[in-house]
Amino acid sequence: MLEILSSDLHSRITFFEVNNKKILTPTLVPVVDPRDNIITPHEMKHTFGFNFLITSSYLYLKRYGMPNVHSPPIHQTLDFDGIVMMDSGAYQILAYGDVSISPLQSLELQSLVQTDIGVILDVPTPPSDSFDEAKNKVEQTIERIELSLDHVKTHDKTLWTLPIQGGKNVSLIDNYIQKVKEKNYLDYFSFYALGSVVPIMASYDYTTLFSMIHHARINLPYHIPLHIFGAGHPMIFPFIVALGGDTFDSAAYILFAKDNRYMTSTGTLILDNIQEFPCDCEVCSKYTPKELRESPHNERIRALAAHNLHISSTEIKLIREAIRNGNLWELLEQRALSHPNLYQAFHVLTELSKKGFFDIGTPITKSGGLKIYNHLSFARPEFKVIRERILKNHQKNSESLYIYLLSGEKTPIELFNLNPELKDKLIEHLPSADVSLFLPFFGVFPFELHETYPFSQFVFSNVIDSIILEKAIEITTNYIIKKGYSKIIILPAERKEKLNLIRDKLQDKLQMLDKVELNVYTSNEKSEED
Repeated sequence: MLEILSSDLHSRITFFEVNNKKILTPTLVPVVDPRDNIITPHEMKHTFGFNFLITSSYLYLKRYGMPNVHSPPIHQTLDFDGIVMMDSGAYQILAYGDVSISPLQSLELQSLVQTDIGVILDVPTPPSDSFDEAKNKVEQTIERIELSLDHVKTHDKTLWTLPIQGGKNVSLIDNYIQKVKEKNYLDYFSFYALGSVVPIMASYDYTTLFSMIHHARINLPYHIPLHIFGAGHPMIFPFIVALGGDTFDSAAYILFAKDNRYMTSTGTLILDNIQEFPCDCEVCSKYTPKELRESPHNERIRALAAHNLHISSTEIKLIREAIRNGNLWELLEQRALSHPNLYQAFHVLTELSKKGFFDIGTPITKSGGLKIYNHLSFARPEFKVIRERILKNHQKNSESLYIYLLSGEKTPIELFNLNPELKDKLIEHLPSADVSLFLPFFGVFPFELHETYPFSQFVFSNVIDSIILEKAIEITTNYIIKKGYSKIIILPAERKEKLNLIRDKLQDKLQMLDKVELNVYTSNEKSEED
């Protein structure tokens, strides 16, 4: 049912099959109305390439009433032959209260219209809930799971979804999933969906959103897809995917259009304020902003919705290419600058990287070099994994360690090709002493590894700020302590002014170590000329 094609960080590209219909994930799942759509489900597939849509049980009930055995399948109602998911309508029922439906009626509705993917009627836990209120709702959802099991077991043509509740209280997400596991409920569901994120998205609380996704993904089986309800702005797509979200739905494309809002990959523009469209999709090529503002109401909404779908589709394709090429982290760094709250939330990911969360999908080697920008790049899982392997596997052969300082402006291979005498000098130290190289965005690593990935496959911005240097020196100090060296010799490998700062900072730190003899040299006779 789930075929993994590529992976990077905690993301994966998969073919996901339901009822002999396949979709490529990660993907956005546009929300459509069961009856009234300014862009039809047929157009969603054939014009915009979306083969997976979601519609609402709540809206179906309002539009058509409770179906019966003679009611047409939802695919016929929508005129759509792709995969259709129906949400339970829980959030709308809670918000509006104008339709009453029981958990079993919701399941029966979804089965009668033959939806491909169905969802049990859970109880949402919005951020306005207190901890005790959210805990009570989580317990109600667990009760509803138990109530729904007989229907789920006997209606296996539908792939049933386990909703994940707890909201901003991530400990409740942990406890909820643990209780579901203890009751052996997981076996009856082949799709998971994290709920109650819409109001968190609306308040730009990306830190909480990312934490929620992480807690859901880390507690659930990896081989089952994870869906995120209501997370539909392209600006956050890369983060959702990196954290392990496979699919995510949203009606933002049409809701934004109705409010004259124009999506970009890095934010939202107001149509009234746009002088030039920064896009060349069919809509943006056809209209100028002035022409679109002056167009009839429905035409304008349709055009904006079409653009919003286009930009969302483009971002999804960009993300999948980043996964294939192994540079999803670099896309995250770029998108993190889209909004201050997003930049702040990116630190959730850097902390998760330190804890190994992204190791599961990150290849050991990649086809392209790494782009290193600043201290955020320092947290890349590729670096974290190789540091751990060096500490674990590299054997100390001497009590003495040479540390040759590199600026990072050139890779070690480039540097040694320009100055082969320098390489010869380093080799001469062996085997009477161990030799290492220091890169300001990595720390120290054995000279013998300088030709291996990623030490000579990178491009560095050459921006050495205090944070990145502090981290690199901390890594180096830890390496020296763990290996138990008693003599350290620090030398510059290049004649670069910036190496003086690195040398002084490293010297200050290493002088604090007990029983370590420290020798620091300010020049290297055969170092590279500027």
